[in-house]
Amino acid sequence: MPKSYGKVKQEERLEQAIAAREITKTIMDYGVSQYQIAKIVYLLSLELEDRNMSDDVVAAVNPALEKKSEDDTEENQIIVR
Repeated sequence: MPKSYGKVKQEERLEQAIAAREITKTIMDYGVSQYQIAKIVYLLSLELEDRNMSDDVVAAVNPALEKKSEDDTEENQIIVR
């Protein structure tokens, strides 16, 4: 059996997944509302290189961002694409 040096692709993805989970935990520990979570997901989706994936995420998150609460007025609504 040949020896492999360095990390294999699965190990790298596992480490990236662990780092992503730690980032998520830090955000949740900060104390965020459901709206803020949706907004963070939206903003991160704008950073994706894959345009189709970005559009899919935006389409999924937009309904949560567009919901009007009783406190919303025209002045404090956030405009999203």
